[in-house]
Amino acid sequence: MSLMELWNDVQTMVGGEQNANILAIVLSVVIVAVTTLLIIFCRGSRARGRGILLLGLNGAGKTLMFSQLRYGEEKHTVMSIAENKGKLTVEKGNQKKTFDLVDVPGHDSIRSMMIEKFLPSARAAIIVVDSANFSKEMRDVAKLLYTILANPLAVKNRLSLLVACNKQDIPTAKSSKLMQQQLEKEIDTLRTTRDAALSDTNDQRSRLSAPVGRSGKDFVFADVSPMRVEFAECCARSATSTTSERNTDLSDVNSWLHTLA
Repeated sequence: MSLMELWNDVQTMVGGEQNANILAIVLSVVIVAVTTLLIIFCRGSRARGRGILLLGLNGAGKTLMFSQLRYGEEKHTVMSIAENKGKLTVEKGNQKKTFDLVDVPGHDSIRSMMIEKFLPSARAAIIVVDSANFSKEMRDVAKLLYTILANPLAVKNRLSLLVACNKQDIPTAKSSKLMQQQLEKEIDTLRTTRDAALSDTNDQRSRLSAPVGRSGKDFVFADVSPMRVEFAECCARSATSTTSERNTDLSDVNSWLHTLA
């Protein structure tokens, strides 16, 4: 059948050439709209979900964990003012997914800039915490977590967070359960203090921050939906001749990574 014959059949079915023209226009608009939505969706899918950020204070073990996850071995590390980046392939059954693993420097000012740089394409973040020094660093760790939880982009991207309680091989290390409880109390205090300060000053930041937890209720990590926060105990350092009691244990971290695949 020729195109002319097909067009004549369409006119017959819809009751004339004018109606056929209207139908053709409507179909064209629908096709263009659907195509545009598909392009936007595909671009958004490619842009989101590729980055995994390693965050934490100086000395928490971020770069060491980066080496273990990226290369499967411990490498000599020094404090850096630049990020480390590499590909991380996560296998789950017969499926493989490659992420962009980014080790973000722990210095406050540099970390803030790096978070703004890499957060738009981040699927998840691992907050590495020194469990043996947690009592001294708890407030700073809580501030870091609060900054992420209050970031509207993190909420929009439904960022998955893992608090990696590192250095569990050290006898003075706190358990992940205790650290979670204490961080919830500290974040609750931070939330109350910051909310009061912003309401008093009518600071523009109040309009640029997402609510953290449920209003009128003590803060708990279970209330940060659509984001997800989990805790895991780990040890990123390998056994050496001088510290033979230390053995790498990132099994819980790897199990969490598999949930992202």
